[in-house]
Amino acid sequence: MELSSVGRLHYSQEDGQYRLVVEVDQGLSDYYRALIPKWIAVNKPRWPAHITVVRPYKETPVNLEHWGKYEGELVTFEYENYLHTGKVYFWLNVFCKRLEEIRAELGLPVSSEFTRPPTGFLKCFHMTVANCKGTNESV
Repeated sequence: MELSSVGRLHYSQEDGQYRLVVEVDQGLSDYYRALIPKWIAVNKPRWPAHITVVRPYKETPVNLEHWGKYEGELVTFEYENYLHTGKVYFWLNVFCKRLEEIRAELGLPVSSEFTRPPTGFLKCFHMTVANCKGTNESV
């Protein structure tokens, strides 16, 4: 089942590192974190609720002439209501054609070798809702 919500694009650049996120309603992240069983010790993510579009230290846009072009734009995205978990993180899978278009315009890949999005989408984004860093928990 996929639900939808809206967030706002925010670009930042520091020390030659580029970061583009969709700032989303903090309540969305807080709600899904509250669903994690209380016997699992988790932390709130370091950053306020967001979907990462361009990851600093991992990728640099090729077409920098488009950097900042859509600052503040509202973006509608779809997300699964299933809380995924790995060894350290809890997250929601997110899908958005608009974010795929922006990544393509920046010269970044719009597919992932690790995840398969639903039909009609090329890339699976994510929103981290919790982590187990420093808690001695393993998920």
